Amino acid sequence: MRRAGWGAVTAVLVLLAAACSSPVPEKTRPTTDVTVASSAPIARTAADILLAFSAYDYALVGALNGEKVRAVSADRFATVARAQAGLVSSNTTKVVGVSVDAVGPIRDRLVALADGLTDLSRDALTYGDVRDPAALSRVFSGVERGWASLRELASVLPADAALKATIDRGTSITSTASSKQRFTLNVGPYTTAAEAADAATKIGANATAAKESPFTVRVGPYADRAAADAAATTLAAQKITAIVTEDAVYTFARSGAVPDAELWREPERSIDVHALARKIALSQDAALVATGTDDGYLALHTRGGELKALVRFNAGVNQLAFTNDARFLIGGGQVLTNYVMPAPNDSVGVPVRLTGAAQSLVYVPGVDVFAASAGGSDGGVIGGRTPDGLPLAAPFPIGLGSAGGLLAASDYGDLFIAWQTSGGYEVKMFRPGVDRSTRGVLRVPGIGKAFTIDPSGTYGAAVTDQGTYRFQVNAADPTKSITKIATPVRDVEFARDGTLYLLDAQRVVAVDAEGATRWTTPLVDGRRLAVGPRAVVLDGTDRLIVLDPKTGAVDELAPVGQIQDLVVSRDGRWVGLIAEAKRAVLFRLP
Repeated sequence: MRRAGWGAVTAVLVLLAAACSSPVPEKTRPTTDVTVASSAPIARTAADILLAFSAYDYALVGALNGEKVRAVSADRFATVARAQAGLVSSNTTKVVGVSVDAVGPIRDRLVALADGLTDLSRDALTYGDVRDPAALSRVFSGVERGWASLRELASVLPADAALKATIDRGTSITSTASSKQRFTLNVGPYTTAAEAADAATKIGANATAAKESPFTVRVGPYADRAAADAAATTLAAQKITAIVTEDAVYTFARSGAVPDAELWREPERSIDVHALARKIALSQDAALVATGTDDGYLALHTRGGELKALVRFNAGVNQLAFTNDARFLIGGGQVLTNYVMPAPNDSVGVPVRLTGAAQSLVYVPGVDVFAASAGGSDGGVIGGRTPDGLPLAAPFPIGLGSAGGLLAASDYGDLFIAWQTSGGYEVKMFRPGVDRSTRGVLRVPGIGKAFTIDPSGTYGAAVTDQGTYRFQVNAADPTKSITKIATPVRDVEFARDGTLYLLDAQRVVAVDAEGATRWTTPLVDGRRLAVGPRAVVLDGTDRLIVLDPKTGAVDELAPVGQIQDLVVSRDGRWVGLIAEAKRAVLFRLP
């Protein structure tokens, strides 16, 4: 440990020098310093390591202090510490390699920096293993020393704007620890918990008995040793022997810049919701979070976690949707009800009563209405409401086959309907409040599984048992525009730039607006897809990934447990999900 001897890199270099000094003839002493070309990448890697520690220190302090925003658990911190330890080890090896035959100010500063990072990594791993607050305090000090060492190194290197920006950013995120000594008395141990409890009662109000072995009694704390010694003397007069113990009590604080950019892969916040939750909806900027449960509860929270409403339905809530301006919310299952935001006291308007559990629910911008569909043994139906719950005029309600249908909407007020007919998967459209009847778009071959329309209303896609098809809605003859682009997949979704994402169990594919495959990214078990500026995929039950729209490169979000539902806010900045059927978790994308 550096406090008791040489630093790791210094010790290695001394050993290497000793190995080379005898009995072979003395080598020529090094006369040149480490080159800039060799040292600059090492400095940048060290800066990235320190920035990660600065950000995760900040988040860990938040959790320790009960904060709800930008907070990570000690377990998550331990995972990150292990990952950073690998980077520290690799960087240290590089320092040894470039320093062994060098002499000069760059070499000296590289070695000092590497030694400090080694100590920092060791302390972080110690905290991760045993949750020792003293180790965490050393982590904070190690980060501060690391930034100072990196500034020293940068001072002897050519100006590097990127390195300076990282140093400035990292040092603006601060976590601190302070401690004070606490003095307590330990009495016992006793044979049983009952004996310890009886002794604590006799000692007085500031005595606490252990309920598990060893059955001791803890008395105090006291402000200083003198007070503790006096208390021990008082107990001795009562034939009670006490030992004075001293330990440090740590207080942690965070301040400075909030590391949103550095921690975007971590949940921005987590909200406890009613158990058995399975559905989530976000307002346009995620200021409001609605969740629905299997046992019929609809809960509305603010992004900050304040509960605004909790209402009960007679059946499970499987559909939720906000208007774009977040002034209204509709939700339910077989019965859908409208609510006024942001603090609904009661429902408004006339509930939508469907023929079965709702299959699909959309808000139609431009014409400002909701539409919901369901199947039923005697036939399905599409119902519609204004945001304040008023029934819509013809052609609502719209009859469907027993299998029901799926809905989609463009930004300009067109409602699209896809349902199964004897001739195939039929797509129709109309503009609520303007058109009095639906009109056919085209018929896709096969039995339908999924359906989507791009926000501009230009392109559509449908999945049937015969394949995945893309078509142009506004073509003179949309039927002639149908192109089979893949075998049947699990889901399809358009981004606002016209990119079509195809989700299958083993892959996700991006198809550009011209119909060409842009990239394919492999998956383990693709289950859910939500699309904003980037596609977000649930791969398996608990792995959440974000995909680069240009390359398909993967960023993996922090684990939050099993995920039941996944959405992206309309502004694209927020990912919302239900985790472990009891938490609404929000990620804020950069």
